[in-house]
Amino acid sequence: MTLARVSLHSCLPQAPAVPDCGRRALLWGGVFSGLGSISAILISGRLLTVFTPQSILRNSTDSSFILAVLAGATIWILIATLFRLPVSTTHTILGAVLLQGIFLFGVSSLKLDFLAIRVILPLAAGPFIALIALSVIRRLTRRPQTQTSEKKSPRSASISHWGSAAATAYARGINDAPKMAALGAFFFVAGSTYAVWGPYSIVAVAIVAGSLVLGHRVALELVKRVVPLDHTQRLQAGIVTATLVSVGAYLGAPLSTTHVHAGSTAGIGGRKEVIVSALRGMVLPWLVTLPAAGLLAIAIAFVVARF
Repeated sequence: MTLARVSLHSCLPQAPAVPDCGRRALLWGGVFSGLGSISAILISGRLLTVFTPQSILRNSTDSSFILAVLAGATIWILIATLFRLPVSTTHTILGAVLLQGIFLFGVSSLKLDFLAIRVILPLAAGPFIALIALSVIRRLTRRPQTQTSEKKSPRSASISHWGSAAATAYARGINDAPKMAALGAFFFVAGSTYAVWGPYSIVAVAIVAGSLVLGHRVALELVKRVVPLDHTQRLQAGIVTATLVSVGAYLGAPLSTTHVHAGSTAGIGGRKEVIVSALRGMVLPWLVTLPAAGLLAIAIAFVVARF
């Protein structure tokens, strides 16, 4: 869902031809997300440590716990994608770890101080920081609409939007890959070369494959909901999203690319209906994605324990 939303913006300068442009844009976004996923080995080391179960839970976990988290998160993302529901990879993984941990070990197993400061606070604040940043940029760069102000060659507009989409997709890769790699690393021998490169490589391949197999379906649906912005506004929203998500990944602050992008769009759009729509999209993952992924992980853990 996130990658489809990001890739879609590179096609907007040629909106009438979005269905023809869609697969090319998704491949473009998928490739740069894959590159970002590999680069995360060097850039997002702090974020990797945040999403290991031992950082969130006081109790030790085994392979069945990790498998249930991976399966629950994967199933929910597939369901959300098929039904075109708003989904955040970060909230999905977090929900699967938290709820299964509470189910197995109780609330006391959670490292609440760590969760509040290192996970929930940046995750919740990210989209609002993006909204405020774009609102400020919008005010500083506002100028009267004239015929010359909108004069921009189709080629330069296309280059700027494809570049912005590439930057955001790359940022999405370095932001999301460590969260998934932190779980996958459990199954590799500690200290081996594969323990470093293996999980990130698998995530990179999965992101590219997923964008090509299911991304087109989501992108076509998002065309109906796209916020009408001009060339400059879309470019500013993409640049701020890519910058904020990349900085967050480097500093080890978990952000949702979906939410930051929605906050950027709301901030640059400036209209009440745009802001309300973005805020609604930010709330749903907390109320739907997080508990749904957690319940799926619990169900899978229960079935595995029985059989």
